[in-house]
Amino acid sequence: MSLFKRFIFIIFFFISCNSFSQNNNNTYSQAYSKSWIVSSSFGVQISGIKSEDFISSNVAPSFLLSVGTWFTPEIALQIAYKGFYFHTISDNDKHHYHFIFGEVLLNLNELINGAKKNSNKWSIIFHPGAGYFYNKNYNRPNVCGNIGIINSVKLTNHFDIFMDISAIMGWDIYQGDEDILPSCVLGLSYSFQ
Repeated sequence: MSLFKRFIFIIFFFISCNSFSQNNNNTYSQAYSKSWIVSSSFGVQISGIKSEDFISSNVAPSFLLSVGTWFTPEIALQIAYKGFYFHTISDNDKHHYHFIFGEVLLNLNELINGAKKNSNKWSIIFHPGAGYFYNKNYNRPNVCGNIGIINSVKLTNHFDIFMDISAIMGWDIYQGDEDILPSCVLGLSYSFQ
């Protein structure tokens, strides 16, 4: 099965799961199956986590756009895009890339303190995932993982502000062996039903 067909299958599965949870008679699931999230964030990224990677010429902008839905107060699925380029310490080029991925959001506050009031004002969210990475300099696709932690604070009933520390991980993203592209972004998310 090609990568494109797998991506379509994941989207179809995602929509099917959402339809199933909306038709479920469980009111707990119904209350959250209609809660959608759209997020946008900007920040910085570097091409590695070794001490020599932490230099100013290695810092590049990072952009993240995502859409997802909460199935329960603890679990959500989302599809996201991360880009546009990163720098390396080996050259002065902009390494343009596109990373489209899916991930699971696990609200750790709800998992631990779900019964407590006001536990939804502040959230720590763990988000592992994987997806399609394309480095334009290499001119070839790759499958990479993404893992991170989100610190989110509710501003209003619909808006949250958040900081996301995450990393794209894969083999031969740009230097021929295991590579990590860590990033830190600040963003705003909008939730609606």
